[in-house]
Amino acid sequence: MADMVLVVSAKGFGKLVDPGDFRQQKRGGKGVTGYKVTGDCGPVAAVEHVKTGMGERVIIYTAQGMAILTAVDDIPVRSRTAGGVKLISVAEGDAVVGVKM
Repeated sequence: MADMVLVVSAKGFGKLVDPGDFRQQKRGGKGVTGYKVTGDCGPVAAVEHVKTGMGERVIIYTAQGMAILTAVDDIPVRSRTAGGVKLISVAEGDAVVGVKM
């Protein structure tokens, strides 16, 4: 069992990231890169705290009402600066709007 951060982009790409990869910021800090945004993957649409190894599932849904239920353990762990893998196919003009446990 491990705590992870699930990051999903508007075009359906996602990944799990170890929260330890994000360093703590002090006052005036400018933050750290958490997802490599490109034209292919789109901007970050949802971020969720999840636990791996417990059989948890997440539902990823789009603005036009399409949804997919997937196991957290099936989503690959990547570095915080890497792009994600395709989790849901999003139609032209549609976008991921949220993730729920």
